[in-house]
Amino acid sequence: MIWSMNEIETLTKKAARGAGMSWGLAEEAGKATRRLQEWGLDGAAALADLLTATDGTARSDLLPLAVSGVWTARGGMLCPIAAGACLSDHAAVLAEHPVEMARVAQPMLLIPFAQTIAQQIGRVIDLRWDGVRVQIGTDAVHVAGTEPALCAAVATGVRCSPGQMVTGRKLAFTARAAITPVTAARLGTFAHRTYAPATDESRLAGAGAGLSDND
Repeated sequence: MIWSMNEIETLTKKAARGAGMSWGLAEEAGKATRRLQEWGLDGAAALADLLTATDGTARSDLLPLAVSGVWTARGGMLCPIAAGACLSDHAAVLAEHPVEMARVAQPMLLIPFAQTIAQQIGRVIDLRWDGVRVQIGTDAVHVAGTEPALCAAVATGVRCSPGQMVTGRKLAFTARAAITPVTAARLGTFAHRTYAPATDESRLAGAGAGLSDND
């Protein structure tokens, strides 16, 4: 099924919120997924895999413990949305020296945050993990590496640093994207959690809306 970018962002934001992210991080997840889909990368599937893998895990166990040294999470695996948002907040630090992270889930989801940083500091950002190199400029993304490595479930280590040259395959921009029914259903299951269950009061209010005192 072909989706508009607004539809993708709305669904993935609700899914992230339903999975337990704060509304702020859920919005970041929606924007990041949309950006990946605009570049022709399957961000929706990556987010669905992330939410499934971390479902039931305390969000605090997925956050960076500190932004000095190698970034790690208390639970042993970093959430790329939380790590990416934190990285964006420390763009000035990245302009001076590399940032290294250990065990990042769905590392592809870091790419949109790296572009935000590239725009903030006016530099190419070099993002690397197990067999993948992504060079992100202010208006272009170049990828070197196989698709399985790019779409890895977990990267043992991620290095983010200021870059110089841009090489590799340039990703093309697209205004609409295909999402498989399976991925849409998985995201929809998480999104459904954001809907408040009906209560006796809400049912009565709904029934009363159709009544008239003129009978």
